[in-house]
Amino acid sequence: MDERRKFLTILVLIAVFSSLAIAGCAQGRDEEPARRPVTPKERTTTKDSTLTRKAQQPKTQATTTEARKLADMLTNRATAVEGVRSATVVVQPANNNYTALVGLTLSSDIKGDQTDKVKKEVTNKLEQADKRVNRVLVTTNPDLVRRIEDMARGILAGKPVQSFAEEITEVTKRIVPTIK
Repeated sequence: MDERRKFLTILVLIAVFSSLAIAGCAQGRDEEPARRPVTPKERTTTKDSTLTRKAQQPKTQATTTEARKLADMLTNRATAVEGVRSATVVVQPANNNYTALVGLTLSSDIKGDQTDKVKKEVTNKLEQADKRVNRVLVTTNPDLVRRIEDMARGILAGKPVQSFAEEITEVTKRIVPTIK
């Protein structure tokens, strides 16, 4: 009978230690809140829904090539205006429309009010050149012209227009106050 008592004592001790171990492990856990069923609409993530919108899709090689062709065409139209010695155009696509940043170098005989007339004529020609161009910003400021030329060289070298976003914003802010 003594052996039976030892066996029962060992079983009771094992049970006590097991229950203490289980209670100790569960003590550090937070209780999870009750979950409600997820509807099919909620299963779609924000990432999935934004990628399906046309304006949010990444730029393809076709749109990049299209933007380059548009910039070339606009450059040719700008240089056709009398008094323009050279022009550089960077187009920024946004929601199936384009903003054109235009840097002009004018002939040396263009001065004062003539400069504004040439800029307005270039703006009108470029706005009429393609219905997707919804904004034309023209500058003759040598510093801004150089920056637009640098952006154009980078784009021709294969850099995406989006990599110049900060530069475009800064140039735009400097051109806009000069628009009348």
